[in-house]
Amino acid sequence: MKLTRLITASAIALLPLAAGATNLVIPAAGTGPGFNDSRWQTEVTLHNSTSRAVDVLMTFRDSEGVSITESQHLPARRTIAIQDIVRTVFGRETATGAIEIADTDSDPRNIAVTSRTSNVTDSGEFGQDIPAIAIADAAKTGDVTAITGPSSALKFRFNFGLYIVSEATVRWELIRADGTVAATKNVDYRGATQHQYNQGVVSLLEAAPQDSDVIHATVTKGSAVFYGSVINQQSNDPSFVPGVITKVDPTFRLVGIDRDLNGTVDIADANDDGVLDAAIDAYTLGFPSFFRIVTATEGGSDVTFEIISSTSDARLVDDIGTIQLVASAALKGTTGELKVRVTADGKSAVLTLPVKFL
Repeated sequence: MKLTRLITASAIALLPLAAGATNLVIPAAGTGPGFNDSRWQTEVTLHNSTSRAVDVLMTFRDSEGVSITESQHLPARRTIAIQDIVRTVFGRETATGAIEIADTDSDPRNIAVTSRTSNVTDSGEFGQDIPAIAIADAAKTGDVTAITGPSSALKFRFNFGLYIVSEATVRWELIRADGTVAATKNVDYRGATQHQYNQGVVSLLEAAPQDSDVIHATVTKGSAVFYGSVINQQSNDPSFVPGVITKVDPTFRLVGIDRDLNGTVDIADANDDGVLDAAIDAYTLGFPSFFRIVTATEGGSDVTFEIISSTSDARLVDDIGTIQLVASAALKGTTGELKVRVTADGKSAVLTLPVKFL
């Protein structure tokens, strides 16, 4: 096994991954002292199923960003297992983070990556498999990821975390078994970092754990991969919990856009999916464009609006969803989008409004 150190942390942080590389991330990996004199560590296995050699770049990223990048050469049809990778490859004695993997092959099906994080003792080891996740499958702006907690808050601990693909803002919500939203928190994250919240219901959301808690993580900006872990309090045996991107039905729906501010819906959301069916025309001649988002709510609930991303300058001009867009001449002939978070009765959804710049 030959590992070659390529670039220091400060240098690699400035460089994008190679174009065309297959990008995966193991969202949680680590090393350090475990319980009862055990060693907590991660093993990574790489398998090349092709008839040609492939070079793999592996980068360890913690809450501060890049640690270091290493290169692994995989001969044709070979399998390599790397024990305690965070310590033996990345040189960290005690650390938790994510491992980003990029290879030179154009087909992601040709490289298999698996990992297992275990407590290693003199009498054996036990732990959990943690899959490598395609970065292309990360939750994006508007996505809601559900991380399910244990059925017994007394018998199990519940940890959860995320790897931030690009600079992100996440709205964390604690959902009780009866659907009640017990706590919320908005957190901004720097891109290419990893964060884990041990007993996160307490440490992040400052609430008391209950049976069958679920975490909803809504990405309101950027992109991230989410995961969880449930640990038996008596044996300390862990189980991996994947983050599942879900659709949350809010107490409102997007009816459409009043383009002329005359009380008539000009562009509808006929599919009722929170995405406008056609683009809104916006001018680039120095004149601002105005339009209003029209929503329907259950029981006439009050609705609040918040712009979370926009291709051009955008601002809310009132509390009923009227928006002003100012687009530069450089955008003429292009299509962008506006994302708006709408909240009613404590539940939020992100609406996507395509914009055509004229």
